[in-house]
Amino acid sequence: MNTTLPQHVTGGGVWTSAQLGGKEAICFDMETRHLAAIEADLQSVRRRGLETVSIEKSDFTLAPIADEMQTLSNGLQHARGLLVVRGFPVDRYSVADLETIYWGFGRHFGTPVSQSVMGDRLGHVMDVTDTDPHARAYRNRSELTLHTDFSDIVSFLCVRKAKSGGVSWFASALAIHNQILKTHPDLLDVLYRGFYWHRFREEGPDSAPVTPWRVPVFSHCQGKVSCRFITGYMYEAAAHENGETLSDLQVEALNYFDQVAHANGMPIHFTLEPGDAIFVNNFTVLHARTAFENDPDPAKRRLLLRLWMTVPDGRPVVPEIQIYDSGREGGVPPQPGKTPSYAPTIPFEEKHLSR
Repeated sequence: MNTTLPQHVTGGGVWTSAQLGGKEAICFDMETRHLAAIEADLQSVRRRGLETVSIEKSDFTLAPIADEMQTLSNGLQHARGLLVVRGFPVDRYSVADLETIYWGFGRHFGTPVSQSVMGDRLGHVMDVTDTDPHARAYRNRSELTLHTDFSDIVSFLCVRKAKSGGVSWFASALAIHNQILKTHPDLLDVLYRGFYWHRFREEGPDSAPVTPWRVPVFSHCQGKVSCRFITGYMYEAAAHENGETLSDLQVEALNYFDQVAHANGMPIHFTLEPGDAIFVNNFTVLHARTAFENDPDPAKRRLLLRLWMTVPDGRPVVPEIQIYDSGREGGVPPQPGKTPSYAPTIPFEEKHLSR
């Protein structure tokens, strides 16, 4: 692992909410021509009888707007790392059609990978804790603190929002890096060294429950700084029978990262409205959400569609940033018959179980 500490990070990926000024700064509004291109490709894949998760970019070309799609993708990879595409006609299509539209649109940003042991490459973000009280974060309604997921890109399409709550938060990991470098550089050393991570029973059958390597919170590869951060997974690894007890300095580093990430003026926060799709560079931007309350009517309950995507020839990263033995391309190893559910063995707050 390259542990050389870089200097102050620059570029479009370094931003704060104070600098952005609000949601409008990251929005791209679809117009009639964008919706027409989507409809044309939807009809094409319908005629061909293609299953949604088999659709390739070449099947959903969005030809009339392909140049714009490439520009949006480039911005996600090389600039701000955060984009909201507004105007998906969620009131016009069935959920099944929206899945196809969202999948086809998303293929212009990357290749979907498995998000859990269920092998779900097209995830449904909804609360299932009435049947599984230990469901993973994207399947419950708890507050989630700022974190990254296990893919190059994470994206959500809001189909229905919650009755109340469910506000989304986003923060630049690179701006957090710079602030720690400025105010507490000794802790940045600790974050670069990394932590062992628990895999929450989603490792493959021949893999260890805790990563055999330290996963760096910050890492440096080919001039690019990247981030991977979920507090709960590091604490749970430390509690494992073969785990390494966290030192006071390690705990201080994790707490300080969290403090800086949530500081006033650092994260941007807003509610995803129905028809909003957000795309996030998972190596440079953290995301979170507040707890939410659902409508009693099942047909009105909060529903987001989710994609985890890998990007061919994407951001260079050190191999140790990956959590699973399947590596960057594989996502979470599918395991038929299992569900993403885990009861932590230590009493840290469930809001840290973010992903």
